[in-house]
Amino acid sequence: MRKGAIMTILIIIILLISGCSNDIESFSREKEELINRISELEEEISKRDEEIKELKDLVYKANKERDELEERIDMIRFSAYARFDDYDFFHSLENMYKINTKHAIIADWYVIQEESFELELLGYEGAKKVDFYVLRLESCEGERLLFSDTDYEDGWKYTNDNIGKVIEKHYISTTGGISYGPYFVIFAEVTLNDGNTVKTPKLPIYYR
Repeated sequence: MRKGAIMTILIIIILLISGCSNDIESFSREKEELINRISELEEEISKRDEEIKELKDLVYKANKERDELEERIDMIRFSAYARFDDYDFFHSLENMYKINTKHAIIADWYVIQEESFELELLGYEGAKKVDFYVLRLESCEGERLLFSDTDYEDGWKYTNDNIGKVIEKHYISTTGGISYGPYFVIFAEVTLNDGNTVKTPKLPIYYR
């Protein structure tokens, strides 16, 4: 009787141990599968993050290109507006003026890229005098005389070692809190030998 009871207890213990072993093995498998799944998900998330970053970069570039295009269109329109009473096309200006300063032509504007500025009016060899004028755009200031050249020996030239001073108001707000963009036009009034005067087409300048 006692032996039977002992055997029964031993069998129960063996079954319990066997069941626990099976549970442990099953838990280990589930744990390993879970770790693998987490690793796969982390890898997938990393890929998605990279795709999102690439998409954000594309959106940023597209927005930047759009903004640059809109700015160019606005600049072209503004250039045409600044020269609305001139009969010459923009590309004809290179036959009338020579800019002896580092610059680029962007969206129908001569973009000046350094402080030192020299502008030469071509032709009018027999003239008596050339007056160079500046007109700040987006301003009610009106035309302002920059320089009068009465000596043609070295050509009709306007020189300024600090062109930024010409458009000082573009960087300093007025008392009313208004500031202007760096756009202005330069033109010349030529006094001919017979005393008559001629106005030259406006040269659109953008100073960065």
